[in-house]
Amino acid sequence: MSFNVTLDHIGIAVPQFNPSSEGDLSRLFKILGVQMGLSEQVPEQGVHVHFYGLQGTPPHLELLEVSDPQGSVAKFIEKRGPGIHHLSFKVEQGTLDRICEQLKEEKFKLIYDAPKKGAQNMRINFIHPATAGGVLIELMEKASEG
Repeated sequence: MSFNVTLDHIGIAVPQFNPSSEGDLSRLFKILGVQMGLSEQVPEQGVHVHFYGLQGTPPHLELLEVSDPQGSVAKFIEKRGPGIHHLSFKVEQGTLDRICEQLKEEKFKLIYDAPKKGAQNMRINFIHPATAGGVLIELMEKASEG
């Protein structure tokens, strides 16, 4: 069975977000003309996210600023330093649970037993890098209204 997915964004882990900092990615994005979109606190993930849009449609860039020093992004930065954290694929609404079940059947390791709340009213789960070629893969779908 195959599913309809699109690359939505590339997540980049940053310890702090300071648009006026000399070495900050946001300053580089400004020079390159990459426009900042919304920012949102996501306490469930221990981050404050800042989205940057590229011309046209996705993919976008998502800066993951640490807001919980004990969270997974903080631990990622502590272990590997700032940088690319994950690739995120958007799936059709109503298919995330089925995709996760098929991945489990195919022996892929998921980070969560069940999808969790993410930014932008999305339900998310991650495929562990150990079973995805060394890359953390996020799967996301729009949460149901209601």
